[in-house]
Amino acid sequence: MALENSRAARGSVLVVEDDLASAELLAALLEEEGFQPIVCPDGGTVLERFENERPVAILIDWVIPGGPGIELCRQIRGRDSMVPIVFVSGRTDEASVSRGLDAGADDFLTKPLRSRELVARLEAHLRKVSSLPPQGAPPPPPPPTDGSPPVDGTRTFGDVEIDLVARTARVRGQPVTLGSLEFRLLEYFVRNAGVALSRGQILNEVHGYDDIPTERVDLLVRRLRAKLSWSDWITAVPGYGYRLERPRK
Repeated sequence: MALENSRAARGSVLVVEDDLASAELLAALLEEEGFQPIVCPDGGTVLERFENERPVAILIDWVIPGGPGIELCRQIRGRDSMVPIVFVSGRTDEASVSRGLDAGADDFLTKPLRSRELVARLEAHLRKVSSLPPQGAPPPPPPPTDGSPPVDGTRTFGDVEIDLVARTARVRGQPVTLGSLEFRLLEYFVRNAGVALSRGQILNEVHGYDDIPTERVDLLVRRLRAKLSWSDWITAVPGYGYRLERPRK
């Protein structure tokens, strides 16, 4: 009983994987790290298990029986905006990574997995979630009307308005849907406007680690630029990284 309690101490992780060998490997790894793995070999029961178990994170394969992994990701994200979702797939192309992020995933790991990398990324995402306000928290107070600086964390860059407390963005008054990684990148840029940020710094801040290809930074930056029409605001620093220009007065 003590062993079972220690394994569940860090919460449950939903493993959506139809390949028995891969599922067993992931389950064993999670148990060693103190998590309680819940294996779903097909998509038919995923949403029910998610609602009943309320896992702290989800590992999901790209293709599974009973429903595409990417569609399950969208459905879960529609029910919970914070739970970390990590794709574990044999796909390595940029288009698949982009589609996964668009569906609401926090990360994209390719097979064969490196166990230490999986654990590091999972723990990094859990740390990020623990630092955010809980879902359903009261909305931030309205901005002051006496001319004093806003207290709700609102920043404006050109046509884009960002609320760092509500974690929302609007372009010309219209809401823009940003994935969790994209908003982390946006938040990091905003809090360091005018500062040149290296790709390694961005990886460490956004992902929580820097042991992944720096091309992931370029992909995220391209996506953020496109969604916010920020080609003039986020500038490349050759051979180094990127910089968000300071708001023009």
